[in-house]
Amino acid sequence: MGYEPRTIRNQSAKGKVIMKSGNPSRWKTRTAVRLLVAVATIGAGGTLVGLTGGASSASTVAHSSSVVTLQFWNAYNDVTETPVMNGVVIPSFESQNPGIKVVDDTLPYAGMLQKFIASSAAGDPPDLMRSDIAWVPQLASEGTLLETSTQPWFPPIKAAADPGPLSTNYWNGGYYGLPDDTNTQVFFWNKADFHAAHLSPPTTWGQMIADAKLLTIPSKQQHGLGVDSTDIWNVGPYVWTDGGNFTNKALTKATGYMNSPQTEAAVQTLVTLYKEGVIGSDFVGGSGSISGETGFPTGAYAMYFDGPWAPTSYKAAKFTGYGTSLIPRGAGGSTSVVGGEDLVIAKGGKHLADTIKFVQFLQSPFAQLAMAGAGDMAAYKTDSAAEAIENPALKIFAQELLTARARPVTQGYAELDTDFSNELALMLAGKVGVDQGLNTAAQEANKALATAS
Repeated sequence: MGYEPRTIRNQSAKGKVIMKSGNPSRWKTRTAVRLLVAVATIGAGGTLVGLTGGASSASTVAHSSSVVTLQFWNAYNDVTETPVMNGVVIPSFESQNPGIKVVDDTLPYAGMLQKFIASSAAGDPPDLMRSDIAWVPQLASEGTLLETSTQPWFPPIKAAADPGPLSTNYWNGGYYGLPDDTNTQVFFWNKADFHAAHLSPPTTWGQMIADAKLLTIPSKQQHGLGVDSTDIWNVGPYVWTDGGNFTNKALTKATGYMNSPQTEAAVQTLVTLYKEGVIGSDFVGGSGSISGETGFPTGAYAMYFDGPWAPTSYKAAKFTGYGTSLIPRGAGGSTSVVGGEDLVIAKGGKHLADTIKFVQFLQSPFAQLAMAGAGDMAAYKTDSAAEAIENPALKIFAQELLTARARPVTQGYAELDTDFSNELALMLAGKVGVDQGLNTAAQEANKALATAS
């Protein structure tokens, strides 16, 4: 038996993959070693899938007379992700495609984008790259990527993908990549704090704000709410859920959106809560500040938003007194932020057909569930359900992903994010008003969008 393509979504396999959530940097090598054994049994009836090379189709032997080598660039964590990719996923693919060899080339994250651009310009790009989601529109605009939405195998993958992760591959009317892994943030609340205040976890935005004020206790150095920075990754869920936005849908204009009455009201709420001491030092950062993930288990914050790596940290710290739920609904619904990586195929790659075979394999339930064991949440609906069975802590994150939004998918995003973040920092410092700061940020963001178009 080979891997299951997206057109066949059979999840009845009896074998199991041991799933764990968490920040990959906190994983241990022994986790990956256990996974090598577990993944080998995820086929129907516990059959050794991929590692035994059971496929016998024409595609399997198409290159039997010569070996094609694919270059796969990525920035995998060498302790957690690389052992699974090199020890499980790639061997399984190669066993089913003996004419294809995949070279897993792990590069420093900081230089990978520019190296891809340079190699493409020189006519020698890698066949495939695992890209930061923020890079896709820039690379697509430069003509270096294959437009995946024109490929005949793309529709079933598109249909199976969670909408938020999928949207990070969209540029100028088409898709130029595929979701590889994803993450998002959900609502964390301290059970002891809520019990002491006789409160139930909030389900609406207004209730959350009111609870944050009630749970701010200066004598205990306890803040009702933690917000970990002024960037859009951290502030986006607050703005979107409260009805605001950063740009228009076409990603051509920030004025009228980043400085709209709805966004202004959302940001004003955050600024006011910070000045009242409801939001703690994590918002502004700097020396002496306490991050949400650090302060939440010690009682510094009664509520905050965080990702699927947090439960692993708390388990290691033996902190169990918390609950998780969807972000409380506001005027904009329950809207969190999408994180993760995408797979992009070099337009100038030398082995396009074989690269596509590998990409399809990486999107299969087998590969997605294998990498989930290395801390990479699957970006596909059915795989997310399978993850949640193995690790119930992931269920709420998979549910939040269904309504999560990507940060503006434009090659001007980095500049736009900086413009917004810097002005918000000035608002928190009392150096500019919210109205003035958002007007300035929107005007500067317009320039970033214009440069990107």
